[in-house]
Amino acid sequence: MAQLLLLSEYRRDGRRVFFDREDLNHLLGVYSRQVARGVWRDYAIDHRSNMAIFSVFKRSQEQAIFSVTKVLLRGDKEPNYVLLSRNRQIKSSRDLKQICDVLQRQLTVIEG
Repeated sequence: MAQLLLLSEYRRDGRRVFFDREDLNHLLGVYSRQVARGVWRDYAIDHRSNMAIFSVFKRSQEQAIFSVTKVLLRGDKEPNYVLLSRNRQIKSSRDLKQICDVLQRQLTVIEG
């Protein structure tokens, strides 16, 4: 005999984090300018339990060259945005616009 499960009880406690419309406007604005310059070619959005990740790629088969992570830690009301490149933190801020300003500059990842 089948047993009923309530999804609300099954899901983990904690809030899911997503990019809202304003976040996406900032991120996709920077992304479109870099695509127009021929620097970036692809992006992906991923969601985990307490974070959302926007990653950009030079080529879709490669590792992300930059990732912007929106993290909401326990007890925090405001999310924190973290800019990563190859798993190294470049900048952290409560304001996504500051992260986008760094991305808008002509950053170059040095292979090596």
